Amino acid sequence: MEQAAEAHNESPIPLIQLGQIYLHQQQSNLAEDAFNRALARDLENPVAMAGLAETYLNQGNSLKALSLWKKVSESDPDLPGVFTGLGRAYLARLEFEAAQDAFLEQLSHSPDAEAQWFLAALAIPADITQATEYLAAMPTDISDDLLARRDYLVAVLEPFADDTPQAAIAQAEGVALVQAKLWPLAIHALQIASRTENQKDQDKAKSLAFLGHALAQYGRPAIEMFRQAEALDPASALPAYFQGIYLRQKGALTVAEDRLQQAASLDPNNPAIYIELARLKSDQGNLAAAEAQYMAAVEAAPDDVQILTLQVEFYADHTYRLNEAGIPTAEALVEVDEDNAEAYDLLGWMQFLAGDLDHAETNLQQALELNPNLMSAHYHLARYLESQANLTEAEQTYRLVTEKDLSNTYRSSAWEGIFRIQKQLNGSKD
Repeated sequence: MEQAAEAHNESPIPLIQLGQIYLHQQQSNLAEDAFNRALARDLENPVAMAGLAETYLNQGNSLKALSLWKKVSESDPDLPGVFTGLGRAYLARLEFEAAQDAFLEQLSHSPDAEAQWFLAALAIPADITQATEYLAAMPTDISDDLLARRDYLVAVLEPFADDTPQAAIAQAEGVALVQAKLWPLAIHALQIASRTENQKDQDKAKSLAFLGHALAQYGRPAIEMFRQAEALDPASALPAYFQGIYLRQKGALTVAEDRLQQAASLDPNNPAIYIELARLKSDQGNLAAAEAQYMAAVEAAPDDVQILTLQVEFYADHTYRLNEAGIPTAEALVEVDEDNAEAYDLLGWMQFLAGDLDHAETNLQQALELNPNLMSAHYHLARYLESQANLTEAEQTYRLVTEKDLSNTYRSSAWEGIFRIQKQLNGSKD
C-alpha cells in the first residue's frame, strides 16, 4: 500500500486505505500518520478526516476527535456513520444528551445499526420499551462484534418484567456494562440508578459502588461515591473491594491491601477479592503469598474455570514453580475443560519454558486449533519455532502477530522476534 501511495503521489486514496488498515489493526500512531499524509494531499477529504477522528478517539483524545467529527458532519452530513462517530465522541466525554442527539441525527440521514445499539443502551435505564424497539430494529447482517453487543443487551433485559422498578433495570445494565468494560455507558446507567428515589439503601449503595468503580477506571474522581456507598451499607464489601482495585492500580499497595483485607472480612467467600489480593502480592514481588491467595480463590470457587485459568496464568507469567505447580495445575485444567484454548496455550508455554519441547508444540498447536485467533498462542508458537531454528515459519508467525494482535499485548515482542531472525539470516549470508 505504501508503494501505491508513492506511485499515485497526488491521490489521497491509497493513504486513506493504508490508514484504515492500521486503524483496524489498532496501530494508532501509524494510522494517524497515514490519514495526516492523506489530508496533506486533499485538505478537506471527509473520509480522511473521519479516519483521523476515529484514530484520535482510539488514542483517548476525545476533544480532537469531537472537533473533527463536527467538521465532517457539517461538510458531509450524508457520509455513512458520520453522526454515529460524533455520538461516540460525545459519549467518550460523558456528554450523554449530545451523544443521544447525534445518534438520532444519524438515523434521520440513513439506517445505522451501531447508532441503534447506542440508542438502546442509552434508553435502557429510563425506557425499557424504547430500548427493546431499538434492539429489535437492528438488522441481522451486521458485524460479529455488533451482533455480540446486541445479544449482550438482549440478555441483560431478558429477566425483567413490565413492572420491574426502573432503578433495578438501570443498575443491572450498569453492572453488565462494567463487566464488559464499556465505561461511559456504565457510568450513564449507574448515575441514573443511584439517583432514583424510593429505593433501599443497600440497592443505592450497590449502584454507587459500581459507579465509583466505573468512574475510577475511566480516570474520573470516584472517592466520594465509595464513601457514600459505605455510609449507606456498611456491611457491603463492594466499596472496599473497588477502592482496593483502584489503589493497587495507582501503586498505593499498602493502603490497597488494607482495603482488600477489609473486603475479604466482609465477604470471605468472594473469590474475586482473593484474585485481587493475589495480584497485589504479585505487584509486591511476594509470589508465595500471591500463590496462597490464588489457592484461596480456587477454594472459594473450585468449579470456576475462569479462576483456575487465572491461577495457571499466574504461574506462567511469573515463571514460578512451573514443574512443581504450574504445569500440573494446567494439566488438571485441560482435563476438566478440554475446549479451553487459553489453558492449552499456557500449558504449552510453561512446558516450553521448562524444556519439554515436544509436549509444548503439541499443546500450542491444540490451543490454535481450538482458537485460531488466540494471539498469545501464535506468539508462543513463534518463540518455539525460533528456538528450533525454523526461522522462516517463526518469522511468518511473528508477522501474523504484528498484524492481528489488536490488544497490542504481543506486537512489540513479535517485532523484536522478527529483528532477531533477520539479524541471524543476514549474518548467515555474510
